[in-house]
Amino acid sequence: MKPKFEEFNDGILDICDVNGEDRLEKVKQNLRYGNENVGIIRHYAARAADTRVDRVVHILQQKDIRPHQIAVADGEQYDIEKTDHISSTMPPVTKLSLIRMEKHREREFA
Repeated sequence: MKPKFEEFNDGILDICDVNGEDRLEKVKQNLRYGNENVGIIRHYAARAADTRVDRVVHILQQKDIRPHQIAVADGEQYDIEKTDHISSTMPPVTKLSLIRMEKHREREFA
């Protein structure tokens, strides 16, 4: 069976770290992404773990992205809850499970 060909045409996001002054510093910029469905199984698994998943996107595989970095897409800030590196797709992807940051927790850029 041929691997699924992934597309990255839904937008562009940046990956940021939080510095010592509680500001965002971009570590990766202009990563193209594709949206994924937050399926019912993923939704209820997150609820069972007393959390939520607001959005799931895939990007070209980036193994150095880790949970609790900040993803910025469409003007919104998201905490990266989980990263999944999948090599069985064409090209290999990293799936990011994202939780939208509450307005009072959003940070300014350095």
